[in-house]
Amino acid sequence: MKNKLKTLSICGSPRKGNSEAILNELRRIFDKKKVENKIILLREKNVQKCNGCVEYCNRNLKCCHKDDMAKIMRKMVEADGYIFASPNYFSMPPGLFKNFMDKCSVFYTARTDLTSKRAIVISVGTSLPNIKENIRNVAKNFCETLGIKVVATAAFVSKSELKGNYNDILENKLNPGIKKKLESMAVKLQNSLK
Repeated sequence: MKNKLKTLSICGSPRKGNSEAILNELRRIFDKKKVENKIILLREKNVQKCNGCVEYCNRNLKCCHKDDMAKIMRKMVEADGYIFASPNYFSMPPGLFKNFMDKCSVFYTARTDLTSKRAIVISVGTSLPNIKENIRNVAKNFCETLGIKVVATAAFVSKSELKGNYNDILENKLNPGIKKKLESMAVKLQNSLK
C-alpha cells in the first residue's frame, strides 16, 4: 500500500493575508482528500539572503548560513508535491520568497533529483497582467530549473488593504468560483502524484 501523499505549502508573503488564506483553504481541501499538507510561513522562519558565496556552497553542497533553510529543504525532499504562493511585487515575488528561491540553488548545485515532484504556483495582487508574469517567473525560472513540473497555476486579484479580514480573498467577490478553482488545482496535484 502506497504511503500517504505529502504536500508542502510555502507561503512567501511577509504578512498574514491573502496568500496564507489560500493555503489554509487548500489545506482544508487536502485534509478532506486524506493528503498530508504542511504550511511553511517564510515570514516566521529565519531565511537569510544569499550572499553568492558559491566557493562555499558549490564545494560543500550546503549553505554557509545557519538559518532555517536546511530544515525547509529537507521537508521539500520528503514531500511529493508543493504549493508555492506569494503576493505579486512588481511582477515578481517579494524579497522574502526570492531569498528562499535563491537559497534553493544548493539543490541545483548538488544535482538533487526533484523531477518526481509536482507543484502548484499561485500569485495574488491587484494587477492581473503583473500577477500572471509573477507566476511565469516562479514556474519557469524556479520550478523548471530545479526539474519540478508545474501542474497548475492561478492568479487571483486581491485588495492590498485587508482591514483585519484575513480571509478577504475568499470572500471579496473579485474571484468568482475561487474555492472551486482551488479544489480543482488540489485534484490536479493529487492526480499527478499517483
